[in-house]
Amino acid sequence: MAMGMQNQQLVEKTPTSFIRQWFISTKKYRPIIYTIFLCVVILILTTKNITKEDTIYLQGDMSRYVMNGVYFHDLVKDFPINNIIDYTYKYFARYPALSLGHHPFLLGIAEIPFYSIFGISIFSARLTIVFFMLIAGIVWFMLIKHIYDDTIAFISSLLFVTTPYIVKFSRIVMSEIFSLSFIILTIYLFFKYYKSNKSRDAFTFSVSLIMSICARYTSVFMIPVFLCYLIFQKNFKKLINRNMIILYILIAVILFPIALVVLKFSQTNVQWVIHNNISSITEFSKITRHLKSLWSYHLTLPVFLMSLCAITVSIYKRDKRAVFFLLWIAGFYIQITCTPAQDYRYSMYWIPAFCLFPAVIIEFSSVRLWRILTSIVLIAIVSYQFVVSYQLDPEYTDGYEQAAKYVVEQSNGETILFSSDVDTGFFIFFVRKYDPNKNFIVLRADKILSTSLLNRIIEDRITSREQVYDILDDFGVKHIVIEDKTYASYALEILREELKSENFLLLKNIDIHSNNKSISNYNLSIYEYREHKNPKKGKELHMNIPLMGGEIKIKFDDLLVNRDLPK
Repeated sequence: MAMGMQNQQLVEKTPTSFIRQWFISTKKYRPIIYTIFLCVVILILTTKNITKEDTIYLQGDMSRYVMNGVYFHDLVKDFPINNIIDYTYKYFARYPALSLGHHPFLLGIAEIPFYSIFGISIFSARLTIVFFMLIAGIVWFMLIKHIYDDTIAFISSLLFVTTPYIVKFSRIVMSEIFSLSFIILTIYLFFKYYKSNKSRDAFTFSVSLIMSICARYTSVFMIPVFLCYLIFQKNFKKLINRNMIILYILIAVILFPIALVVLKFSQTNVQWVIHNNISSITEFSKITRHLKSLWSYHLTLPVFLMSLCAITVSIYKRDKRAVFFLLWIAGFYIQITCTPAQDYRYSMYWIPAFCLFPAVIIEFSSVRLWRILTSIVLIAIVSYQFVVSYQLDPEYTDGYEQAAKYVVEQSNGETILFSSDVDTGFFIFFVRKYDPNKNFIVLRADKILSTSLLNRIIEDRITSREQVYDILDDFGVKHIVIEDKTYASYALEILREELKSENFLLLKNIDIHSNNKSISNYNLSIYEYREHKNPKKGKELHMNIPLMGGEIKIKFDDLLVNRDLPK
């Protein structure tokens, strides 16, 4: 008997039994432990180089998102209740790097508290994305735990937040992670309402759905997914009950003015979508493009292969829990294929759904050894993704902040002319960062000397050197900051060549370095106009804005209210 008891004690002290006892004893607190661990992983991956202001993404949109946030920050601070439209036009004339209407505005609003607490900086803007990445990870865990169990939820969440493509976008200020967090929150609230049928849950679901659409307009794809799920579950009463009717009315009331804003300020974008919509459906290459992105960009190969296997088995076993996520994938694929959007980032919204299925493999067999082995494999994949993601260096481009700070320190609020072929707004953002009193006015050469549409010049507005000097004199330009490289625009080339003349003094050359291989090394040159004068009275600042299908005309004198001009 003594020998038997001794053997039993040895068995109880084996590593496997110890782990099992630990899991049993911590079952109550396991979700909290999982959530804390998940948050730590997210913070480690998303905050890499977050204190470096040169961690910027020159694709074109990030500068607009960070500057939209500054606009909303200043709007709340200045509170121009009398005429917000007039305030907005004047703000754009001073800082021509906004994309209101073209880009969803909710991210800019979300940046307000971060700018208010931490100041206007890339650091503050990135903190906004980190915050919403935490929300995405935590709510995804809660959602999967609600449908499956906490172990599957934990592993699925880790697969999601360590996906390199997700990590890449969690380090830049774009709408992808921000809107994805709202999509996940909306799905969670949908299931909460589906189970409870309470008016309060219907309301929170409605608000979250509207905000997800405001975060990114493509989020409307979730509406047919929700409806299809209710139809599939044969729960038709939820489609036409009082709560759902209120939801339909709320969506219509909220989205109608948003649609008007988009039609007003993003006419070119709307026409582009309409014009290219039919061809997107019929061309085979566009049908398969986003499918290829799954294994080429969105998912690591192990997660992709395991997802395919798990999806096949889930369909074979008729697992009703997987229905919504399959509808999510199918519904989003149909929508993204029916739009002309070809960039791979537009189709990243199905990544969480694909990250669920590998974790589900754990419960395909009740054999304990199977659960242990699959858990080990999945944790190994998570570890692999974590290492790959952490080793990825965030994109950086230095020089623009240095140039903006130098010009602000060398001036007393005189007008700055900025000419660029690469940057779409970071220099302007940094000028505002170092100019808290908003004394400076930045003119963009591609809107004054020429007309730009997205990343190309479509019109030259001047044809002679004399016209360059007319503009400099009319608006009191003292400093010209230029990306010193060859321009496709004849007007911008006139400016670049004239800056080499004796009428301008070269103050500083700043070499631009970036780990973006598509950007060749170039420099920013800062010149002073030797004959600079005070702005002429009565002049009008005129900019053609093809993206909004219109133009902006501002009395330049109205922009000089913060500047004390010498008599």
